Amino acid sequence: MPLKSSKILFLLVTCIALILIVGCTSTAPSTGIVTTPTITTVTLTATTTPATTAAPVTLVTTAQPVTPATTAATADPILHRWVRIVSGTDPQKGYEWKFYTDGTVAYNYGSTKMTSSNIVVQTPVDMSASGTWSKIGENKYLVKVLPTGENGAQIIREYTLVPAHEDPAYPGIIINDHIESSFETDQINKGQARRYDEMYYPEKAKID
Repeated sequence: MPLKSSKILFLLVTCIALILIVGCTSTAPSTGIVTTPTITTVTLTATTTPATTAAPVTLVTTAQPVTPATTAATADPILHRWVRIVSGTDPQKGYEWKFYTDGTVAYNYGSTKMTSSNIVVQTPVDMSASGTWSKIGENKYLVKVLPTGENGAQIIREYTLVPAHEDPAYPGIIINDHIESSFETDQINKGQARRYDEMYYPEKAKID
């Protein structure tokens, strides 16, 4: 074999040997099992809390209308029953006035009795009347009544309400709330001392 051909053959064998060597070292043996990697997906949910921004506080001052001070309406002090025992009568007589909120008034005259320290005009009465009352000044009242069954015999009296007070002539003695008119005043005997049980004027009854 010529020398040139021997070299070519040697080179060819060497190349094949190198190719085989490289192929064996770079190829991993196959096990026949294919492993599929598990992919875990993690979803993160972010809860966003909106930032709380304090709203600016605006103070609005509104002028309120001035309401005038009012005093609770009080019942007129005349709205009671006023009763008087007439001295020197036998059997004992007396009369009463009953004032009502609607401006009417009732008058009764007849025999009296004492019930639990309260003077009562007994029924049937000797005379009754009805009419109206009106306020004509500070503690002053005009009363107009017409006796039942008597035409034209109208009774007109102007009364002054006098609150309870100490008797100036007898310190310590209290004169009860009462109403005064010229009708009662004219009956007072100026020269005679007042008896302890004598009633000059109609006094406010303990029970209306």
